[in-house]
Amino acid sequence: MQGEVGRAAAEIGKGICVASVVTLAAVLVFALLIKLFSIGSSVIMPVNQLIKMAAIFVGCFVCLRPSRAFLKGAICGVAVILVTYFLFAIIAGEISFGWKNVLDWLFGGIAGTISGIVCTAVKGKS
Repeated sequence: MQGEVGRAAAEIGKGICVASVVTLAAVLVFALLIKLFSIGSSVIMPVNQLIKMAAIFVGCFVCLRPSRAFLKGAICGVAVILVTYFLFAIIAGEISFGWKNVLDWLFGGIAGTISGIVCTAVKGKS
């Protein structure tokens, strides 16, 4: 049992790392595009949400095995939101907490759950 829990924790940890790196890279590319093409500020929030969702999906799909992937995906999604929040807070030099953070965690959990379900459907049950 403990080996199974350890493997699940390793899968989740790998998924968090992959998703965090994808998020950081995509946000940096998006920031460059904003700077080059003078994109309006109304686009930033929705694109950031899409980037987070895509990164969570990539992290879950690449790193999770099909067994209980929906649960591992939910944990991974929430953890990715937490990790990236603190990474960007460190970069910005400011930490602020509000309802937006709670909604982001919920969004991350839902995105991770959906990613886990897709992972199970595509990779098959084990």
